Amino acid sequence: MRTTDPFPILKRYPTFHAIDFEFPVGGKYADGYYLAQKFGTENAKFGGRKHLGEDWNALTGGDSDFAAPVYAFGNGVVSEIADYGGGWGKVVRIVHIQNLANGNIYHLETVYAHLHTIDVEPGQLVKKTEWIGTIGDAEGSYPAHLHFELRSKVGAPLGGGYGLSTDGFLPPTRWLMQYGPKEKSFNEETFQWIGEKNGTL
Repeated sequence: MRTTDPFPILKRYPTFHAIDFEFPVGGKYADGYYLAQKFGTENAKFGGRKHLGEDWNALTGGDSDFAAPVYAFGNGVVSEIADYGGGWGKVVRIVHIQNLANGNIYHLETVYAHLHTIDVEPGQLVKKTEWIGTIGDAEGSYPAHLHFELRSKVGAPLGGGYGLSTDGFLPPTRWLMQYGPKEKSFNEETFQWIGEKNGTL
């Protein structure tokens, strides 16, 4: 694991504060991808605990998205890269300061997990949609997909991807409905593949 404190860097480079965000796979509107498991889904495989992120998989299914690009959700600083092995595999964490027009400021963290490759370094400034790594399968633990989390508690322990409560975690697609691209409307149901309504990952 390699880490850095992102806040002095973000203070030094306010132009890298986030204004808006985009999907971490498939471009601006996650074209060619579906939500294999939504935020907050209760998963029986994990004792009915709630999914704390979103699982993104290519519409072509299986491992067809293995090594596909993963993009930064928004402007920010890479705070951690690590290979945890096991269920997490390779992980990137990015910290964002979101400045709103009304003067409100959010401190957010995004987590990109099960990666095949990590293509950024701790302390690196990244822009929205910048390539940060590629989709993996946590060294064969799952079919290839991206586990993506949006957190309101920066620097908290990585955890296990599921919890009894979603406190400290935010629903990424719903956040994008408010702070993402506006050329067309979307919601979580937009990205549900009819063949996997409840997800299989």
